[in-house]
Amino acid sequence: MSYDLALNRLDHDMVFHETKSTTLDVTTWHQDTGWDDTTTVWDFEKIHTAIKYSFWPIKDADKIAQQIKINLLSFFGEWFLDTTYGVPYLEEILVKNPRMASVETIIRNHISSVPDVIRIDSLSIDWDRQSRHLFVEFTCDTNLGPIHESVKLEIFPR
Repeated sequence: MSYDLALNRLDHDMVFHETKSTTLDVTTWHQDTGWDDTTTVWDFEKIHTAIKYSFWPIKDADKIAQQIKINLLSFFGEWFLDTTYGVPYLEEILVKNPRMASVETIIRNHISSVPDVIRIDSLSIDWDRQSRHLFVEFTCDTNLGPIHESVKLEIFPR
């Protein structure tokens, strides 16, 4: 997903949607083969798949779920227009011996900082040292409905 860095990242409420449709470029096909409209022979190599893109607004709790994911997948200092934005993964979470109570507090604070989040009902954090993945699964109640999501963060993939 792309976004405009000049805007506040939490204000994005659009999703990029791709639709495919099959078309036949008849004009090119007639020019290449020299056949007219009465010809019933089909050249399947001339059939193209056209991809159309559109933006759809995200509504309800899905909007807040996307905002939480954007917040949790941002590293501290990553965004050059606001170097205080993001989760301090490298500074406090992904250290040699992290305190899990401190890690949970940091993640809870970042989820709670998203507008319209009322409370966090459950939070599960799993750090797989072998594959270098951090899994965060949470359930929270929002003004627009309940959310149950999980976020997978790959740290320095091999």
